[in-house]
Amino acid sequence: MTTRTGRAARGRAWAVWWAIAVVCVGAATAAGQWWWEKAEPGPEPVYPDVTMSPDALLGAPGAEVRILDARPTDAYAAGHVPGAVSAPAAGLPALEHAAAYLGSLGLTGDERVVCVGAGTDLADASLLFWFLEASGSQNAAVLIGGVAAWVAVGGRLDVAPAEPRPAEWTSAPNPDRTATRDHVAAVYGETGHELVDVRGWDVWEGRPQEPGVAPAARTGHIPHALPYDFGEFLSSDGTLRPAGDTRATFSRLGPRPSNPVSLEDEFVVYGDGPEDAAPGYFLLRRAGIARVRLYAGGFREWSSVPGLPLTRIVHAEEVLARLNREPRLLVPDTPPRGFVLLDVRHDRDYEVLGHIPGAVNLPSHVFADSLDVTLARTWPGVDRTTVPIVCYCYGASCIRSRNCSTMAARAGFVNTERFYGGIEEWNGIGAPVIKTLR
Repeated sequence: MTTRTGRAARGRAWAVWWAIAVVCVGAATAAGQWWWEKAEPGPEPVYPDVTMSPDALLGAPGAEVRILDARPTDAYAAGHVPGAVSAPAAGLPALEHAAAYLGSLGLTGDERVVCVGAGTDLADASLLFWFLEASGSQNAAVLIGGVAAWVAVGGRLDVAPAEPRPAEWTSAPNPDRTATRDHVAAVYGETGHELVDVRGWDVWEGRPQEPGVAPAARTGHIPHALPYDFGEFLSSDGTLRPAGDTRATFSRLGPRPSNPVSLEDEFVVYGDGPEDAAPGYFLLRRAGIARVRLYAGGFREWSSVPGLPLTRIVHAEEVLARLNREPRLLVPDTPPRGFVLLDVRHDRDYEVLGHIPGAVNLPSHVFADSLDVTLARTWPGVDRTTVPIVCYCYGASCIRSRNCSTMAARAGFVNTERFYGGIEEWNGIGAPVIKTLR
């Protein structure tokens, strides 16, 4: 039987528990609000003053702004912004001669210098911009829209060449704006550093130029480099998008959506050479990315050195064709002799879900420590300077093959090949798999 005293006691207990719950909810809410406030992004970054509008240049006193025309000399001679000095991007000297060259243009390094190109094409103006920053200029900018935008706002053109009075360039070079080949070799794949390849996805892959044609030697990309189209920083008419938008766009770069880059990293931008990498350098600077370098030697220089590693993307059909050229004898799971084939997935998935015939399992978490042992056991005496190594994992959303290809490059393999589509692409073409456990 339930007594009145029992009901009262239970009522008091419920009241106590309710009070405790209210306090806990309130505390949790306060804590949640505190966490939310802490989790909010920090203040908007300070975007450097690296652009000048045509209107601003039109109203700027000539003594306060020095203008360099980065276009070819014939374009300069046909008409240029009054007072502009010809400094064609295609004729820039090596950086060790920059001080003498810039002094001959009448610059000391303290001036506000505006680099002028033809129009929305940033190639010439941004290369000159990088040259100035690498030489120590603290106040360089690019004229938005170039000569075409200048004319559009009513600016007149002059055909008489400017004759600057020689000066002494006193600014010290800024080595943090350039990346040498040795610097790239030291930082690729290292935490806090990212390489950005601007040459286009197909070239980054090392894809053959014609179907059925074998890829040329020394194709692909510098290990661990990410491909990026800086056209995403431009509007459909070629004009610059707002700096904040471009920063947000770039923040999504990464090997997969869940692994974006950190904007605090150092970014090394490269193309075939400096001419195609410079717009990427300029646009990252404009987006408030603090640590940006340009690798002027680019892929042309890197790939010309036989001992430097490259990573090429391979696909299922190519891997299958190469395996079919291997002497298989009576054992279908015999490792290939012409190349190293490593499955970097978890060992259970390798055994139960199946693997490519001949692939040896070397999970990514033990890859660096166990690579030498695996090679000695299965590919003894392999020549790492000539024999390709192919790494694959689950599919395009998996980055283990990327990381392991980079580790293989660090371990001395010159020709690292990443089977980007992995076992998903392999299954997609109906290629055979080997299952060792069921």
